Amino acid sequence: MEVYVVCFDISDDALRRRIGQVLLGYGDRVQRSVFEVSVRDRGQLDALRVELAELVKPDDQDIRLYRLCANCREASVTLGGERVASFPALIVI
Repeated sequence: MEVYVVCFDISDDALRRRIGQVLLGYGDRVQRSVFEVSVRDRGQLDALRVELAELVKPDDQDIRLYRLCANCREASVTLGGERVASFPALIVI
């Protein structure tokens, strides 16, 4: 499993909502335009990127995905002391 911080700066309200709905399918909203998402593998990451790319025009919209390695997640906290991106290591379906 890989964890990413996804952030974006989208001026259109309807588009911002659609992007948020896609990202909620992969993780949690931590701020208005910032999400912590998890993907199983590179294939699922590529699928997420395709979903997002279908919604926006690359020339005038900016969506960034930053990978958080396990060590980075362990060392990261909020000001309230909570762990960042604490997705379970194993998900049983």
